[in-house]
Amino acid sequence: MFNVMKENCPYQNWTSVARERCPNPLNFHCLKDEFGRIGWVCREPIWVEHDRCPVFNVGAKKLDSTSCSQTRCPPYSYRSNDVDVEYACRYIMNKESSTTPFTTKETETNKNNIGIIVAMTVLTLVAIIVFVAGIVIYKRRQQSSKNNGKRQEESKDLMEKTDTETPNAVKTPNNVFHKAKNCLIQKRMVVITGVQGSGKTFLAKSLVNDLQKDGNKKNSVWICKLDQLQQVPSENVDIFILEELFDELQLYDKFKETLTALNTFLGNVEKAYLIITIPSFTWTEHGYEFDVKFDKVLVDLDRREESEKLTILEYLKEQKKVPSKVSEKLNELQNELLVTSVDDIGFPALVSWMCNQQNLEIIEKCLCCPLQTIKDEISSIRNAKTAEDRGKFLVLAYMCLKGGTIDIRNVDISFFNYLKKRYAPKVEDRDLAKYCDGMVGYYLLTYQDGCYEIDLNIIKKIVCDSLAEDGTFFDDNYRNNYVSEEITFFPADFNEYFQYSTLM
Repeated sequence: MFNVMKENCPYQNWTSVARERCPNPLNFHCLKDEFGRIGWVCREPIWVEHDRCPVFNVGAKKLDSTSCSQTRCPPYSYRSNDVDVEYACRYIMNKESSTTPFTTKETETNKNNIGIIVAMTVLTLVAIIVFVAGIVIYKRRQQSSKNNGKRQEESKDLMEKTDTETPNAVKTPNNVFHKAKNCLIQKRMVVITGVQGSGKTFLAKSLVNDLQKDGNKKNSVWICKLDQLQQVPSENVDIFILEELFDELQLYDKFKETLTALNTFLGNVEKAYLIITIPSFTWTEHGYEFDVKFDKVLVDLDRREESEKLTILEYLKEQKKVPSKVSEKLNELQNELLVTSVDDIGFPALVSWMCNQQNLEIIEKCLCCPLQTIKDEISSIRNAKTAEDRGKFLVLAYMCLKGGTIDIRNVDISFFNYLKKRYAPKVEDRDLAKYCDGMVGYYLLTYQDGCYEIDLNIIKKIVCDSLAEDGTFFDDNYRNNYVSEEITFFPADFNEYFQYSTLM
């Protein structure tokens, strides 16, 4: 049954509304019918082709689609209840469309009257638009330098993890940091969702830093493994950060075990702040199984406003000191970059990776298929013919399995040599510093002499995936928690090595 609504579709609290109205929340839809009325219905999702929008055919009692006649139409196929679809297919209440069918019979007199009214309206609008455009252009030219300075300040505030407090900051949060901070202040808990590279870890660290600023000492504990979660929480901890407990490759049984442990843990926490990160895939597939209170403290990093995306873009261009040709290319792609929805990589990671590029064709390719572009590059250095490129992959593999960092003065020699024998036997140990320095500003960051860390978490995941593709290598904990059923082969020599090594 199609249930007509007198309000907008509930995009801001989609999950909670879906739970209330549908036995299976994944079947909840909010869309228009053939008469232009907005309503909700519980139906199995269908696939909608690009440049089309979903509708519900009341007469046929089924989901259907109609052509999208506006700008910013979906450029890809998507599920009919995908709330992340481009804005043109989002349904906002309009008094005329809620009561008027798509096609109506009118008399010739009415048609003529409408034609005259439309013509006069168009002429009036054109005159107004020309006048307003002239004023806007004039003001923008006069204030361009002032606006540029303001954008740079906003970028620094966002990325340096500091925010200038305003009286209304908590009441009217205007970006993901303020929204998350608002949840912590009011509910002492925030749930952060997002695809890989969306900035979940960064936001969690920013919130911890904010709680500890101005000399306000608070003990914080990061919980990243199931066995840690299954322990009784300490009363001396002020902030718990629960991260990487859920994974896209997790089997359902492992997900349920982790969720049960999480609920028990939360029940034992009395006063501490709680920061929980959950991958978008896990939340989309199993969101209805989490406690309903999660909906009220949810911050979705995949739905940043365009103004916030622009702030991130401007900051990263400045921080990475991108060459002029790269900056010009990013400016050329800016509008498309700000409105494009990417399902497999977060906006901050995408922009950061694009800023690292020197090849303009690669930048455009990143916008079309970013994750595959990065995977192809990792694969190319892994299978390269030169010792230098293979040496880079060797370093990345070592770092990924050692927490994402390396101190070239304190390397696990036996483990490093084991990897070297497998992936880059011709690499000389004395060249380790050269390989690391050669990746700074691209794959790596350096935080002190001889110490390096991987720039983007998504690089770590892709390298780990590369190691797992041929059944090569995971530590026992990673294998038990995250590897899918299809990956079952682990060479005997690796298993033997694990008995004598301490990877973590």
